Amino acid sequence: MPDFFNEFERFFEQHMMGEHRKRMKEVEKEVEKEEQQMEQQERKLQQNVKRLDEQDAEDPFGQ
Repeated sequence: MPDFFNEFERFFEQHMMGEHRKRMKEVEKEVEKEEQQMEQQERKLQQNVKRLDEQDAEDPFGQ
């Protein structure tokens, strides 16, 4: 009987958990890429806000 459990555990690790871990790594890479894109967009927005604030400070009525 111990052989059966060892074989089952090996099968489960190879065919079930192996695929799961592989997919999780792929998902983690996708999430990391999206986070980097969002951080880049946030930096651009902050730069735009800063530029508009400076522009408003120089000419508050847009003339």
